[in-house]
Amino acid sequence: MASVWPLVGRAEELRLINAAVTGADGYRGIVIAGTAGVGKSHLARRALAEVHPGRWTSRWVRATASARALPLGAFAEWTDVGTADTMSVVRGVIDHLSDHPSGAKTVIGIDDAHLLDDLSAFVVLQLVQRRLAPVVVTVRTGEPVPDALSALWKDDHLQRIELQPLSEEETGELVTGVVGGPLDPDTARRLWTITHGNPLYVRHLVEQELVTGRLAPRPQEPGLNAGVWGWDGPPTVSPGLADLVGAQLDALPPAVAAVLDVLAVGEPLPEQMLTDLTNPDAVEDAHTAGLIAVGRSDRHLVRLSHPLYGEARRARATPLRLRRLQGIIAEALDAKQDSDTRDLVRRAVLTLEAGLTVDPDFLTDAALASLSLFDADLAMRLCKAAIEHGADYDTHLILSVALTILSRGEESEQVLTQVLTWPLPDDDRVEAAFLRSSNLLWILGRPKNAESVLLETREMTTTPQAHGELVAGLAIVHAYNARPLDAVDAATSALQTPNLPELARMWALGALLIAQGDMGKASELAPDADRTYNFMTGSPLVSSVRLPYSEFHTRGLRLAGYLRDATAVTTRICNECADAPGFAQRFSALLRGQDELASGHLRAARKQLEQRFTSAGTAHGYIPTAWYCALAQAQAMSGDGAHAIETLRALDAWCPTPVPYLKPDYLLTRAWVSAATGAVTEAIALAHRGARCAAEHHQYAHEVMCLHTATRLGDTTTADRLHELAGQVDGPRAPAAARHATALAAGDADGLLDASHRFEEMGDLLAAMDAAAHAATTYRRLGRNGSALTAAARAQHLADTCDGADTPALREANQPTTLTARQREVITLAAQGLSNKQIAEKMTLSVRTVEGHLYRASLKTGLAGRDDLGGTVTGR
Repeated sequence: MASVWPLVGRAEELRLINAAVTGADGYRGIVIAGTAGVGKSHLARRALAEVHPGRWTSRWVRATASARALPLGAFAEWTDVGTADTMSVVRGVIDHLSDHPSGAKTVIGIDDAHLLDDLSAFVVLQLVQRRLAPVVVTVRTGEPVPDALSALWKDDHLQRIELQPLSEEETGELVTGVVGGPLDPDTARRLWTITHGNPLYVRHLVEQELVTGRLAPRPQEPGLNAGVWGWDGPPTVSPGLADLVGAQLDALPPAVAAVLDVLAVGEPLPEQMLTDLTNPDAVEDAHTAGLIAVGRSDRHLVRLSHPLYGEARRARATPLRLRRLQGIIAEALDAKQDSDTRDLVRRAVLTLEAGLTVDPDFLTDAALASLSLFDADLAMRLCKAAIEHGADYDTHLILSVALTILSRGEESEQVLTQVLTWPLPDDDRVEAAFLRSSNLLWILGRPKNAESVLLETREMTTTPQAHGELVAGLAIVHAYNARPLDAVDAATSALQTPNLPELARMWALGALLIAQGDMGKASELAPDADRTYNFMTGSPLVSSVRLPYSEFHTRGLRLAGYLRDATAVTTRICNECADAPGFAQRFSALLRGQDELASGHLRAARKQLEQRFTSAGTAHGYIPTAWYCALAQAQAMSGDGAHAIETLRALDAWCPTPVPYLKPDYLLTRAWVSAATGAVTEAIALAHRGARCAAEHHQYAHEVMCLHTATRLGDTTTADRLHELAGQVDGPRAPAAARHATALAAGDADGLLDASHRFEEMGDLLAAMDAAAHAATTYRRLGRNGSALTAAARAQHLADTCDGADTPALREANQPTTLTARQREVITLAAQGLSNKQIAEKMTLSVRTVEGHLYRASLKTGLAGRDDLGGTVTGR
């Protein structure tokens, strides 16, 4: 850990201070105002040290509450105690402070100037008004300041800046610099949420959590960033931090402290409820002192202005007082007329923590509400408490849903297996069977078992209604197994069943989202997606499934080329769960990472995806395929073949058998990884394998993506099939891919540029880049060097926009040599240390042919060694 904490996020403030001190902006110094711990002193000291060292010398004065009782107490170091005349003493202090060493100017820093006594403040006033020395002054926002000092910025002698807390990104950067490694996004978000970017609070919290070992490097996972730091467990307020925050609160009047205590236990609370529970005048005083913040919505929700105020008050309260306050707030929420879902959940939590008598039905309702808020951990906790108090069937089902969401698949399987042994009516048996098959399918990856559960349930039920409902479950099993035609037929049939229950409707709609996206029926996605989201929003039991269903939806939109529509869906669903903990944040990272990759923002995609998606070492069902495929593609398209290979190995370890409906994407990922390592022939073959797999399963949108990937890698055989597909699948991707393939096969450089612009308009900047790169190479072969340079510049601009993309097409465009594509590939593989025999096997050539390519490449370049030849291709 760094011994000195760095200064982060203050570049603009340093510039302003330097300008004010040197007089560049007409001021004679600056006032840095801010709340306690925001970093005023650190900033002021750094600024003084950086004001032209050698040409300026600095003096540092720190005012204190104890020295304030003495005249000139802050300047005691420069006070002549043998002089009785006050003004003579003042003049002596001013002379000492403004004395310039030979050839240097003096700047004076005055820390915590709001604590200056009046005579010390007069000294500062004289220094500035008489232009004897510029000053850098820090004051605490909200504290009274001596009139002589406040006059300096009111009369524009000093510039005043309000120092703000660090942003979430700056907080992460600060801690990263201290621990010496990157933070995972969840950790960075939690640190900022608790500290609100106050650097002093960050320091105390981080040092405490480092000592406890809760903040530590994560175990390395293949394909992910090495040395990523994570933070596990609830935060604990160190004694130093508690004293620091508590010292600001201990002097509060008891009535104001009571306001903070109530909010520390139950925030946010409506303003009227808070005043009813405490005292209206105390609430107003707390607001005036900046201790609480009142929202502007109709409910006027009141929160503590800083989360650590709550931590400090709770740390100092006795357990008896905490339980009493929890009970009081729970009763107030119970009596509230306009209570909502969050009120219900908070009341349940407070009731449990207060040790009050609980109704199991009430806890079950609260658990269901927690699911609708994406808080599966809390739902599980509430369900288990309800079961301890005698809850039965409904609670067990909600518990199984929470466990499934948390990827605790084996536990969910145990709960549902037990439930299905009970004597149940058909409706309940079908509902439980749906949940069990879903857990088997999506979390445990056992599609055959999932289908068997549904078929066995059909044998155990007798009503036509139950049989019609079970068809919906079979529909999503078909979609998972890459049988989209069967999935659509089954889902359509199920949705025609009268009074279809929530779970059955959910499975049927999910099957349609997957199957229609796979088949390229994107025009039919919108109405089905609208039906799905509208239905789920009104159903607490299934509302949390909006996250995976949005992944189904956006995948279909991206395959068709509707990238902006996909981004809109991703943005909306991620905003909906922005405040949700746990799995919701990890799933949001997947959605954002996929979206950034599709748009060509490789650095942003990797930032989202190069973090853990696991919880307690358990995979989230189908998510490893979706997650690792996106990550490996982002790494490969960045030219980072080494990490892409590791990610692919991790995927194969998690999922030895690819999820069937995602198999084309898996083969496509392998193609990009091979291309990143220089094995372009192998990559093209893998892309064609993906296309054949997709075609065999009527996944025509996937087939377009695979064939166009082969085109981007230089294959000239895909045009005819892409033209066929362009006539049968929806969206702009297939026509643009067909245009690209046709132009590449025909050597039509203008057509390749046209395809590039089509992809750019679509929002797929990586495809646009490769098409422009192909145009540059084609123009060069045609001898049109000016056009080649223009196309190459376009390709490079797009690559830069994509955060340094590096693909075979771009490399060829940027390194014009007389080598053929096949010679370039042989050289690349040889430079990696592969033998001629290994190269021949990888490229499906004879060893003699490989030797011939190396020989002719040597003649063309005048280079003989494998490393030297490799440099002509890799640029190294």
